[in-house]
Amino acid sequence: MPAPSSTPTDAVRADGVSRSFAGGIRALDGVRFALSAGTLTALIGGNGSGKSTLLKLIHGALVADSGELRVMGLDPRRDRAALRPLTGYAGQDVALDPEMTGWETLRLFHALRGLPRSERDGCLGRVVDEAGLEPFVQRRVGTWSGGERQRLHLGLEMMHGPRLLLLDEPTTSLDPRGRAELWRRLAAWRDEGNTVIVATHDLADAGAHCDRVLLLHSGRLVADGSPAELVAAHARARVAVTFERPASEADVAGLRESIAALPEVADASVDASGVTLWRANHSPIEPLLHLLEARGIAFRGLVRDEPDLAAAYFRLTGSAPGSPPRPGRGGGRGGGGGGGRGGGRRG
Repeated sequence: MPAPSSTPTDAVRADGVSRSFAGGIRALDGVRFALSAGTLTALIGGNGSGKSTLLKLIHGALVADSGELRVMGLDPRRDRAALRPLTGYAGQDVALDPEMTGWETLRLFHALRGLPRSERDGCLGRVVDEAGLEPFVQRRVGTWSGGERQRLHLGLEMMHGPRLLLLDEPTTSLDPRGRAELWRRLAAWRDEGNTVIVATHDLADAGAHCDRVLLLHSGRLVADGSPAELVAAHARARVAVTFERPASEADVAGLRESIAALPEVADASVDASGVTLWRANHSPIEPLLHLLEARGIAFRGLVRDEPDLAAAYFRLTGSAPGSPPRPGRGGGRGGGGGGGRGGGRRG
């Protein structure tokens, strides 16, 4: 696959990036993409698909075995000191001193980042306000809930105004209100011209809020595009009907033959308990129900799912979001805007 073209506005560009770990674990294999500045990108994939490894490579905490990675035109490992004030990285592990108060933690990180002391009070006040820390910022961090610590963690990584923000599962400990507020903040950050990459299993939020989606599976980039592009290319509407009582073998065989002749049906599964079929879009009048009525087969349940990012994810990977990759799956399919391909297993 040709390398992604590089432009002066690229925030991140990966050209054939691979990374392995001890024991022959291939975390990333030949990943290629280019992200423009001022975008909000979701990095999705099952557990062990390589999401965290990719974020650490971009941050400079790891170095690639092969390929080329550039962050704002710089090598993230060699030029890590120059990139440090330009980037923020919040990993899954929130390492905070439980004996320090929220204010003490904020002051410490402000000093560690070398930010102007004369601007400290105003800077920290904004962090507290934007992260919603005011009700508990005076307490020791050890008394905080997981969601409260997560808010502080994100605030610490955003206090210096990074041009590139890398977040690994930032919504894990947040309640619905906290998740909604986080996505609002990230969109506002993006709208100011900054770049955000979020590793997440929350496909509904990724589809609703992100400009672009990178789907990793077994270390390969199998889809790359806007949520709408991935849904249009890979998702299918789903109809599932549960029979009132088990169908006979003759009815099952007859239904299979009749369903195969229905228009726009991409795939179908029929057994004695019911029928599940997939098509590009839902039909206003469900022809499957007419088939069941003609054969005298009563049903007790009908579920219709619209095409969405989760449906595209399942079709591309064969597994639910958050599941580990299946051995031997995950290659050869790209989507939307130019994904990369390679080999590999876990990351």
